[in-house]
Amino acid sequence: MRLFRNLDLPNEYKHTVIAIGNFDGVHLGHCSVIQKALDIGAKQKKKVGVLTFEPHPKCYFKNDFKFFRITPFKQKMQILKTMGLEFVINLGFNSEFVKITADCFLDDILSNKLQVSKVVTGYDFVFGNKQKGDTNLIKKFVGLTKNFEFFEVTKFELNCQEISSSAIRNFLRTGELEKANTYLSRDWLIESRVVKGEQKARAIGYRTANFQIFKFCNLLYGVYKVSLKIDGFEKVFFGIANYGVKPTFNKTEPILEVHIFDFEKDIYGKKVKIYFKYFLRNEKKFESVKKLRMQIKQDIKMIKNENG
Repeated sequence: MRLFRNLDLPNEYKHTVIAIGNFDGVHLGHCSVIQKALDIGAKQKKKVGVLTFEPHPKCYFKNDFKFFRITPFKQKMQILKTMGLEFVINLGFNSEFVKITADCFLDDILSNKLQVSKVVTGYDFVFGNKQKGDTNLIKKFVGLTKNFEFFEVTKFELNCQEISSSAIRNFLRTGELEKANTYLSRDWLIESRVVKGEQKARAIGYRTANFQIFKFCNLLYGVYKVSLKIDGFEKVFFGIANYGVKPTFNKTEPILEVHIFDFEKDIYGKKVKIYFKYFLRNEKKFESVKKLRMQIKQDIKMIKNENG
């Protein structure tokens, strides 16, 4: 899969089918848009790609809005690659891009520079300066110019509920992890490097790997069942994770701690993918380290007794 960071594409990537969107999370709704583009491309025997933007527009307009992204850029690219796309155009969402009008986006970028053949978006796609462009504007433009064909994918629902990135973020914030994973059609994951901790968990009998995850979507403080893929190891490991501020030890900065079952290797600095299976319980402050140790033992026993 080719990645382009500007509009200067080789000729073989023009006159193609392009799905447009931010695609944060690449959830089932996003996949329906991309799959529509893939289906059209297969029938028309044309290359199929995605046009997306970085950073996410909401991150750009609200620089202090942390914990927003469901899938950081690298993860998003990895997921898109598995879908069979042939290229991705990733445009920088910056002060210059913000000035582009909706009409200019359609006429100059899509029609002239990219010379698209088919465009696919979701029903709620908006674009252009002050988000003045929408699917109705695209239909009007196409009707007048015939520059390309446009396909609008309707709202994607599961059990009468609309699937959206905002819904997934809310599930992560409220501990409804299984719902988030259902909407994503995969386990939500964090990819980060192991950092040095205070080794308090080791002192109470449970060695942990520590991760700073401030760049990710906000996650409810608490205990989770996880699986892990560690760089340099073929095996998939399982474990128990705690995300929070460790109130028993009166800390204030959140950190992710993972106790990996049946694992004693030194992995400081290693990159790890942590897949969140489900939420077990809220983080809480214990009266003593002894009671905390008892609770951890109980949590581990509960998870280990499950199949898988």
